[in-house]
Amino acid sequence: MSAFPSRCVLALWLASVVSACAPEARLDRPDTALPAAFEAPGAAASSLSLDQWWSAFHDAQLDALVAAALSRSTTARLAYARIAEARAVRAQTRAGTFPSGDISGSATEQGTRRAWGAGLTQPGYGSAQIGFAPSWEIDLFGRLAKIRRQADLTDASATLDFSGTRLALVADVATDLVQARFLATQLLDAQDSLRIAQDLARSGAAGEAHGLTSTQDAAQLAADEAAAEAQVAQLAANLTVAKRRLLILTGDAIASTDTLAIAPVLDPPPSVPAETPGVLLMRRPDVLASQVALQSAALKVRIDRLALFPRFTIQSNVGLSATQSSPAALIAAGGTGLWSVAAGLALPVLDRTALIANLRISQAQGQEAVITYEQTVQNAYGEAENALTNVATDQARVGQLDRATTSARIAFDAARRGYAVGLTDLTTLLQVERSWLQDRSALNGARAALLTDTIGAIRAFGGGWQPTSADNIAPPTGSGQH
Repeated sequence: MSAFPSRCVLALWLASVVSACAPEARLDRPDTALPAAFEAPGAAASSLSLDQWWSAFHDAQLDALVAAALSRSTTARLAYARIAEARAVRAQTRAGTFPSGDISGSATEQGTRRAWGAGLTQPGYGSAQIGFAPSWEIDLFGRLAKIRRQADLTDASATLDFSGTRLALVADVATDLVQARFLATQLLDAQDSLRIAQDLARSGAAGEAHGLTSTQDAAQLAADEAAAEAQVAQLAANLTVAKRRLLILTGDAIASTDTLAIAPVLDPPPSVPAETPGVLLMRRPDVLASQVALQSAALKVRIDRLALFPRFTIQSNVGLSATQSSPAALIAAGGTGLWSVAAGLALPVLDRTALIANLRISQAQGQEAVITYEQTVQNAYGEAENALTNVATDQARVGQLDRATTSARIAFDAARRGYAVGLTDLTTLLQVERSWLQDRSALNGARAALLTDTIGAIRAFGGGWQPTSADNIAPPTGSGQH
């Protein structure tokens, strides 16, 4: 035993020599500089909370659809299943860095027997053995601690992916609801247009019968009526498709579309909060996930570099065995105990070239992670600024089209009264009507675009999730029910 400390000193000296020969491997620092403010038109002051932004719309149907999607949709359930898998992988990885060992045991009991040809009874015997052989690696250079840290980062990345999935799910539900309501509004407008076309067609037919309207005018009015009927049928089909898409998103895929009522309303959205570009680095799950991926890649480089270092292990064995002529004697006798402790040192020699190549691969992948993080930050900034620009443009466009639609409706009503008394010809009436319908349709489209772009802007700022750990994530209430 006196030579044991000397051997340990020698091993440590060898470790230091080998460590000095390990190549350095570093990653570049990512460039995530952002301007102090967006160049897009400034957002109005708003008290909208990004965490549960949909509540600021004061829309009971939207609240119910979001709650249903988060609790029982396949998207939410699949995201939670991936979180559960990530937790298990983290536990498995961490467990592999701690001491391991099994307890083993065996027992044998031999009964009495009569010796062949001797006429004598030979007594039986019993034996038992039990042993415990733990082993562990001494984390002298911190490799195992870094592996555990990397497992934690992998779990954190899965949590951010989960949050990003929920963010996208809520935004998709809200956007699809807006699209369905836009179609419902268009369908209502088309039904109004159909009624107008039917009235004009009847007037044209009556005028033709009395010689007041030409056959060409009557035929034109009848054709417009048929086109309006086709438009109503097409929009009704599109609305049914949109309702089915919403039902699938909210976990009611097999429900009848008649169970989902869609009102033809496009209420103004709340103002987008005036955020700074820096909020993207703190809120957006994709940016945070990319940052975690970069940290994990940097750890991988360090772990692979430490693979070139010596590994120190300790193996021990504790055993107890006993043998007696009878079970009672076996218990009374106790047994013989043995123990041993061995220290091991492994130096990578012949596989050193392969380990260095593996380190270079990790370093290259780390540089990719640096660039990916920069790219994610830049894309997030671009998306947010573009979203703000779109919202400002939509707001101005809605105001302009609202005024244009009001004027066009006044002009159509006047032309229709004039046509009824013979002061306006049919061509003029149709042109005025077409202008009004186009303005009305454009106004509804602008209102829908404003709602959609507002949702997109909130999503671009990372709205719709609350930073949390995987341990605090509860399973969807609909898991296993559908």
